[in-house]
Amino acid sequence: MPAHVVLSDITKSYGSHTVIAETSIAVAEGQFVSILGPSGCGKSTMLSMIAGLDFPTTGTVSTGGRPVLGPGPDRGMVFQDHALLPWLTARGNIEFGLKSARPELDRAERTRVADRYLGQVGLAHAAHLRPSRLSGGMQQRVGIARAFAIDPEILLLDEPFGALDALTRRELQLQLLDIWEASRRTVLMVTHDVDEAILLSDRVLVMGHGPSATVIADIAVDAPRPRHGDGFDDTFDKQVAGLRHKLIELLGNN
Repeated sequence: MPAHVVLSDITKSYGSHTVIAETSIAVAEGQFVSILGPSGCGKSTMLSMIAGLDFPTTGTVSTGGRPVLGPGPDRGMVFQDHALLPWLTARGNIEFGLKSARPELDRAERTRVADRYLGQVGLAHAAHLRPSRLSGGMQQRVGIARAFAIDPEILLLDEPFGALDALTRRELQLQLLDIWEASRRTVLMVTHDVDEAILLSDRVLVMGHGPSATVIADIAVDAPRPRHGDGFDDTFDKQVAGLRHKLIELLGNN
């Protein structure tokens, strides 16, 4: 399977302070890859490089065989902070993103696409509400719907569930899996959560502590898909127990 996202010998420094030491990553088309590591190791910085919001000090970043020179419609991003426009409704926020990323759609088509993805995240009833009238979990659902609606080839998730309570977090993880299973876009997700990385991912890239952090392990998640259900059921939990232990050990010992 061809590499869809490639970071080749990248580093990131601010003056004399090196955040990311020389690091290379290749992600195949359609893979769901999590980047797991401690705070300050450069996980979000790498995601920003792929998004075209930041650039490596040395090395190159490419997507679809093309160098990343800035943001583009082939990449959609979901932040921990939903980043919704407060004066627009849930539907309006998605339509605004569509107007920029998919200018070929007319107004009626933008509304249809927005409503489709709001329905997929369980918010058809809230399309007319502004962010101030939505809970944190609902706001994040809108952010996920907006990212999928623009139909990017690559989806970048920067701790999208980090600010949510455990129950809402699991519900959104499973909704994300449902949408991803239907489309199989290439996904890179930054997370601190070992169980989240295991549940969602095909591969987990573990980063060491900073400064001068780099990827210290690239681990396949061999548990079968689809991974639906109410959290970790007994069978899935047994399948991944060894993997969970290994990831926790890597995070604690590096």
